[in-house]
Amino acid sequence: MLAGFAPASAQQLPPLDAGAILNQIQNSQNQFPTPPLTKLDMCVFSEFKNNKCLFKCQSGAILTEPAMKPDFSSGEPAGACATHILRPITRTITQEPAGNKNLTSSQLEDLLEDANPEIRKAAVKSAKKFILNSFANEPVLEIYKNKSERLDIRVEAARTLSYASGYYKIQDAFTELLKYGTEPRELRIMTYKGLFGAAAQNSRYQDFLVEAIKYNEKDRDARRAAIWALFASVQNSRPQELLTELIKYGNEEEATKLEAIKSLYGAVGNYRVKDLMQDLAKSANERKPLRIAAIKALSGATGDSSVQRFLDETIRFEKDIELRAAAIEAASPDIAGLREYFHLGYKLENGGYISPIEKE
Repeated sequence: MLAGFAPASAQQLPPLDAGAILNQIQNSQNQFPTPPLTKLDMCVFSEFKNNKCLFKCQSGAILTEPAMKPDFSSGEPAGACATHILRPITRTITQEPAGNKNLTSSQLEDLLEDANPEIRKAAVKSAKKFILNSFANEPVLEIYKNKSERLDIRVEAARTLSYASGYYKIQDAFTELLKYGTEPRELRIMTYKGLFGAAAQNSRYQDFLVEAIKYNEKDRDARRAAIWALFASVQNSRPQELLTELIKYGNEEEATKLEAIKSLYGAVGNYRVKDLMQDLAKSANERKPLRIAAIKALSGATGDSSVQRFLDETIRFEKDIELRAAAIEAASPDIAGLREYFHLGYKLENGGYISPIEKE
């Protein structure tokens, strides 16, 4: 695209100036929920029946899982059921209500090719509404791949494409960009994070992230982004084991261990992860930020008697104010605060979904 030269397709639009179009996009963005291909549904244990664990999910679904086989090797048997689980679910785009004055698909296509970079950036953000359709994901993908495009616009393209990360062409584009380590750090970070939905559904991308963390990714910030992206996959053994090893055995920086603790939140119902968090929280040799994060993570296992006892004792006897405050927060958690701290997605009252990548 030549600077200052609008494509022919853009000339079909009404003669509005760039500021007016940008204002239209920004004012229309909050009128619709962004429909992801994948979202996470939190399910809480409700009943043990016929050797099955029953969970009630935020979506209203009832989930049935087989009871876990106790493992006595650690000296403490596991419970038959996890306290909660996160499961990926999919949704489809619904028809827009009559009279909706949001951008049309043809306008979006033209704006994604606009000569003004600020217009292209705003259009990329607004493309989330349409991103499961080829007329949106193909031009956004071209922007993402275009090394001549402004970096911040490519980063926004990666964020938008994460909502369609269940599509093979998006997955392939993301992994191809990450393989060689030649793209700018900011784009690589957002690309790693954009793979969280694909990893939640497909072990191939769990393995890709695990290999990046263990061997391939040399940039510390990009590596932490790969750790971030595993949060939706920690019910699976390989991501869970890797994150546990980073915390327990790895000669890792504090920020890396902190990210691993946060990404393990969805697996804290597993007794090994629960015990690890308690050990971290109790250890006077650990740095305080890690102890605070571990205490907060125990909010996901408050149905366990040992966790309840530990939190109660910390609240009553701990001399450090910040550790006591973290225990109070874990014992009586603020759901919104925990969602943000542990970078979890959440559902709005109107049915829309806020992806955790929007906070990144």
